[in-house]
Amino acid sequence: MNKGTLTGVGLGPGDPELITIKGYRALQAADIIFYPVTALNDGKQRSFSLQILHKLMIEKPCRPIMIPMSGKQRHQYYDEAYKTIKTEYEAGNNVVVVSEGDLLFYSTFGYLYKMALDEKIPCHLIPGIPAFIAAGSLGQLPLVEKEKGLQVIAKPENFEAIKKAMNQHATLVVMKISVLKEWYTFLKNEAPSFLYAEQVGTEHQFFTSSVEELEFRKIPYFSLLIIYPGISKHV
Repeated sequence: MNKGTLTGVGLGPGDPELITIKGYRALQAADIIFYPVTALNDGKQRSFSLQILHKLMIEKPCRPIMIPMSGKQRHQYYDEAYKTIKTEYEAGNNVVVVSEGDLLFYSTFGYLYKMALDEKIPCHLIPGIPAFIAAGSLGQLPLVEKEKGLQVIAKPENFEAIKKAMNQHATLVVMKISVLKEWYTFLKNEAPSFLYAEQVGTEHQFFTSSVEELEFRKIPYFSLLIIYPGISKHV
């Protein structure tokens, strides 16, 4: 039996024009496209990736794979998703799995990719622009230059962990910041130079370097911070 192909495509942060030409061509050549879906507390489902596919007007069969943000059953969902993808691959189809941002940067695809590697299934990867890179352009400041480095953390346990990371004297990117509250107080006291961005690349995009604009703002899941070392700038 002839096997198909398995390709991962990073869709970028949200703006459909930020996908690579190579990624777009892979979508057009697909027999079937799988996209991640998350169940919300109100019983509805959300897929950031599907929104991008709709904007790209991809006319290919698209199927959801349920991937919860957290929970004890998360690995079971990954196992089921991988089995579904593998079935299409073994049936000889050109299978594409998409993910917002980049494929291997805090991505759902990374777990599925490991499963494919374990079974020696060849997988072609097409990277995408991660949200913090796109956000860096919004801030109009270099993320790294000369001897200055870059540090990235996600879902920080507490503000002490962030303060410790800030002591490295490198640009600090904090992803998935909605796990903590009181960002206004922390940034006002500890981070004179920062960029806050949410839903980068979408019609709901918002970004600011003014702490006053965050005092009463609700922080969504798709948000991040860039904290610059020793620089004072307002966007």
